Amino acid sequence: MQIVTTEVERAFRSWLKKQVYGDGMRFFSDNEITAYAYALRSSCEKAGNLQIKNLFYFNNPVQLGDEIDYLKTDKDFIDIDRAGNGTLSTALDLYLFYLENGAESTAPEIHARFYLSEEKSDIERKDTSPLEFYYHEVPMKPVQRVYYGAPGTGKSYNVRKLLEKEFPDEEMMRTHIKRVIFHPAYTYGDFVGAIKPLISLEKPLDYVYVAGPFSELLKAAFLNPEEKYYLVIEEINRGYAPSIFGDVFQLLDRGSEGKSEYPIVNRDLGAYFSRDPWMKNIFYDGMIWLPANFNIVATMNTADENIFVMDNAFKRRFELVYVPIDFDILPEEMKEEKKIFSGERDLKEVFEDSEVNAKIAGLLYEKGKLKRNWSTFAAIVNNMIDAENLEGKKRGIPHNALIAENKKLGPFFVKPEELKDADLFFNKVIFYLKQDVFADSSRYFTGSYEEIYDRYKIAGGDIFELLV
Repeated sequence: MQIVTTEVERAFRSWLKKQVYGDGMRFFSDNEITAYAYALRSSCEKAGNLQIKNLFYFNNPVQLGDEIDYLKTDKDFIDIDRAGNGTLSTALDLYLFYLENGAESTAPEIHARFYLSEEKSDIERKDTSPLEFYYHEVPMKPVQRVYYGAPGTGKSYNVRKLLEKEFPDEEMMRTHIKRVIFHPAYTYGDFVGAIKPLISLEKPLDYVYVAGPFSELLKAAFLNPEEKYYLVIEEINRGYAPSIFGDVFQLLDRGSEGKSEYPIVNRDLGAYFSRDPWMKNIFYDGMIWLPANFNIVATMNTADENIFVMDNAFKRRFELVYVPIDFDILPEEMKEEKKIFSGERDLKEVFEDSEVNAKIAGLLYEKGKLKRNWSTFAAIVNNMIDAENLEGKKRGIPHNALIAENKKLGPFFVKPEELKDADLFFNKVIFYLKQDVFADSSRYFTGSYEEIYDRYKIAGGDIFELLV
């Protein structure tokens, strides 16, 4: 019997998938089809007085019609169907139509309350559930912002400061933000939601809709319209954003009161929200929008080479904030002089004969900032990049062959522990400068990395002399 019912279910699912409009759009989403198939296969297991639990056993329309007449008077069936907002009765109507008319027929476009079409009348939409949630949009100005800049400039630092200002309480911050990281394998299903396999003790394998962080946070925002929620996207350009956002991309256009100007119909999300009886009155038709209290803050590392460039359509929908290199924001611990920068000569003397860095060293000296610390080292390196590019322009080197601005060293390019360990510092900073920044330079870092490592790390040479 199991094999027979499985084949019948597969054929029924296939028939639903073939139902399309003239423009090729399907009547029923994958999630909706799964919900109907699951209802027919498993819902009646909860009904103690029903002998047949899997309704796919009935593959004869006459038998099924008789069974439906009986079921619709059964208290257990009525309770199960009501709990599922009509999913079981809708599934039965579709299945009966399929058995009566065959696999080549066109299905009637009927949907359970989770998946009601926009054409349903107000009478059909009326909900008699005692649990009712009245949603009132609270106008406010949402934040939709991307912080961008070179590595280590403090983009995540800026995000953290924004969130700390909004949520001084750590617990409040934890419950009002979700943080995700885009990467090349990250998908719409990971971000918004998708049907995924589920293994449990009751069933060896089943498929359920699993909401992504975007949908989970959006639901919380709808349930608490007076409270602000923040979706934080790290490295937004390391994933293919148009594909990850998919249809919810249209929601990024906000109106004067902060909500999406152009809502979309996404019945899968509507069904997910409607599982909560407090929300089903709002989302039974699958109409989705971003409320004013739903905020998106992202970071973008412009130095990354293996990235998906954000197109202008995306940029237009975000406030772009450039994060410049600013060493004043460093904690005092990272401004202190460190052993790895030690040397016998005064730093001003080291750079006296340097055509490039004598001036910048003098300026730092006048400001009291010429110290054997990370800030001085990075400032000198950044000045070298500017000088190298200026020389390159004089020689007629094309702009795209110059050292990119975002190759400069930002204040948070290193971590505090990397300033205490010479091995960590060399393997991260010096290797980066040799391989990625000055790889084509005839003036700086001209020896092999092995030679540089032996001279300045093993032999204990003055690391600042690398910059002369």
